[in-house]
Amino acid sequence: HDIKNIAAQLTLTLGNARALGLGDVIGRLAPGYEADLVVLDPAATPAMAHRLERAEGDLADTLFLLMTMGDDRAVVATYVLGEPMHRRSAAA
Repeated sequence: HDIKNIAAQLTLTLGNARALGLGDVIGRLAPGYEADLVVLDPAATPAMAHRLERAEGDLADTLFLLMTMGDDRAVVATYVLGEPMHRRSAAA
């Protein structure tokens, strides 16, 4: 499933930008591109942390975990056009 997870992330980023005709402005992290970002914690809940142990550092498994188990509790911070808009409090 490694290829499927990584392909899904591409579809959700650069693929959508290209579909909108904006592939030269958005859809990748590179100088000159606009970016809205979400920083996620793959161990945000006890269940996610337990599943993350099985990922053993594998990016594809971690992305799959975030796609299937992630929710608002996994959001650490958000950035719009590179500017910070939200940061989770330390107590969360």
